[in-house]
Amino acid sequence: MAGRNYHHGEVRQTAIGEALALIEAKGADALTMRALAKAVGVDHRALYRHYPDREAVLAEVSAEGYRQLLGDQLSACEGVSTPLQTAFEVFVRFALDRPHLHALMLTRSRAAMDAHTALGEAVKAELEQLMVWSRLALEAEAGEREADARDLAFAGLSAAYGLVTLASTASLMPRSPDDLKAFVIEQVRGVLEGQLLRLGEATP
Repeated sequence: MAGRNYHHGEVRQTAIGEALALIEAKGADALTMRALAKAVGVDHRALYRHYPDREAVLAEVSAEGYRQLLGDQLSACEGVSTPLQTAFEVFVRFALDRPHLHALMLTRSRAAMDAHTALGEAVKAELEQLMVWSRLALEAEAGEREADARDLAFAGLSAAYGLVTLASTASLMPRSPDDLKAFVIEQVRGVLEGQLLRLGEATP
């Protein structure tokens, strides 16, 4: 219902909330500027005063996804003895519970991250925090064993991304949602433990 009255800045904020809801329900392909304008309640031309194109909206929604993921991870890791493992457990559950959003986040290119500041900053914040947890697993201070910490984080990300993608495309054997999450989490945990054994450390 076009014609809704907004205070300054509300269209931008509301548009991202509506875009996120639409993508989570139907996937990124369902998002058009006209569909979003209808959901927001403004003429589609009004959106172009806030977002130059559809890609800018997708980048902002992806950034919000990364911010929500990191927020969930920080909350779950507070006070736990194995924050790296916990962070990846949260990642797996987030990705499998919110497949359309995760797929959008996963497919944003380096060019998109460079072009859209909010997305680049959100991705950087997630990766930097994974490095913090990797150092903790290695009992290393900042600046120590940086290559090992990067390898550990990369191994966890590779396992999580790969298994979640297989699960999302039904390439894994049929399982209930809970069994699937447990299976993927266990496999990612095994990768982390294997990497730490290779690096001569204890369980993350």
